Amino acid sequence: MQSVLHRREFIRRRKQLKLTQKELASELDLPPDELRKLERGDQPVRRLHLLALDQLRLQAATRDSGLVTAAMLLNAEQLLERIGYRIIRSP
Repeated sequence: MQSVLHRREFIRRRKQLKLTQKELASELDLPPDELRKLERGDQPVRRLHLLALDQLRLQAATRDSGLVTAAMLLNAEQLLERIGYRIIRSP
């Protein structure tokens, strides 16, 4: 079940970026057939794939702040904390 949820989320995030499968494959340095396998469910979508899409969304958000979601911010904070950064929130 987790894999189906990840697959749907992966497709949703790609569509939010307004990228075709071919364009996203190019952005992620994946062969287009590998991306199709992920979206069809022939290969599992891993958290790493979702984080890669979040990275692309954050890059796009520097051009359009409407693309940033609360989940993206939380994922970014968690990732930064895991690699040793300390998040300090303003009061």
